[in-house]
Amino acid sequence: MTSKAFVFIDGLEPTPVVAGVTEVDDTRGVGRFRYGKSYLARKDAFALDPLNLPLSTDEYRTTLGQGLFGVLSDAGADSWGNKVILALHSTKPKNKLEFLLAGAGMGVGALVFSLSSSQSKPKYNKNTLGDLPVLFKAKDAILADKAIPQEAKKVVEFGASMGGARPKTTIVDGTTSYLVKFNRPDDLFNVVKVEHATMSMLSELPCRVAKTKVISGGVGDALLVERFDVVGNKPACHFISANALLNTKKVSEALLTTHYTYGQLAEYLRKISAEPTDANELYTRMVFNVLIGNTDDHARNHAFVFDFPNRQWRLSQAYDVLPINNRRIHSLGLGENGREGTIDNLLSQSVRFGLKPFKARRIVSHVQELVAQWPAYFRQHGVGEGDIERLRAVIPTIS
Repeated sequence: MTSKAFVFIDGLEPTPVVAGVTEVDDTRGVGRFRYGKSYLARKDAFALDPLNLPLSTDEYRTTLGQGLFGVLSDAGADSWGNKVILALHSTKPKNKLEFLLAGAGMGVGALVFSLSSSQSKPKYNKNTLGDLPVLFKAKDAILADKAIPQEAKKVVEFGASMGGARPKTTIVDGTTSYLVKFNRPDDLFNVVKVEHATMSMLSELPCRVAKTKVISGGVGDALLVERFDVVGNKPACHFISANALLNTKKVSEALLTTHYTYGQLAEYLRKISAEPTDANELYTRMVFNVLIGNTDDHARNHAFVFDFPNRQWRLSQAYDVLPINNRRIHSLGLGENGREGTIDNLLSQSVRFGLKPFKARRIVSHVQELVAQWPAYFRQHGVGEGDIERLRAVIPTIS
């Protein structure tokens, strides 16, 4: 069982640069990480996790994430990717570190991993739009618990490291890289078209949102989400999820009003982001998530990025926004009443976002006006009447 791997950053130079080493003791559930001396000596060195792994010669330890720091896990597979890896490899990964190494290094952001301290394969995606029919076949085979067709094995592995539970992969079209998302047979509605409409609606607000488009064909629909972490098939930034930053083992009710919250992320942004309005934008996204019923707004669906050209931290573009249900109980804490999706709760901690109460109310009213038009907006973006009727039971009515 692999217990040690070297962590590289792709995108700083033509070939990946070694940044540090991680070790995992599976018997004790303890993980360690330390930066390499050569990396610390670089003028362009930056902390992979500014809160939990600041630049230092110290050795850092964790008992969370099966001994793997969250920022490292961000670059690896989640439930869908693990299914792909297990379907592709005859030698099955035995721990989380082996899953990272098996994921072909194509995860979000700039991190890649190697058993060697001197070199690592760069991130490079060979899949194109022309591979979509084969990728559909692979997706259907995995969902049906069948063997992946032989011709699909090479193309499907390039998306193995992308996180999340839903079927997805990655492709390149010219100089633009995309995350490709697929529908599932058991979906309540056409998730591909609805997510495209939802993301497009969010972009009408003062929010930076990953560009999306729907590709339809005889084999089904696919959502193409333009990757903000890649430019010209090369990593352009380092990525860290809110989950890694919050670094929480068990979420209690108390933490849902203090630490495991949108407000906590906003306070981080106000400290490290190069753009003062990022915290305000996060507030707008939070309000939109509540009003549209995106209760799957967990900490892996929010992120910060360190931009290589400008050498600065920013809130990432929004990248996973979709109506889920009308229960009004969210994954992250919203305010003084924890995860409760109400207007009063949205307003209760607006000061943490750098907003005075009247400005917070103005944002809520603006988002309410937009979301009230969701049926017409979704129709304009290709969502069918049957799905719109089904969505009436999904999108909450909040006033």
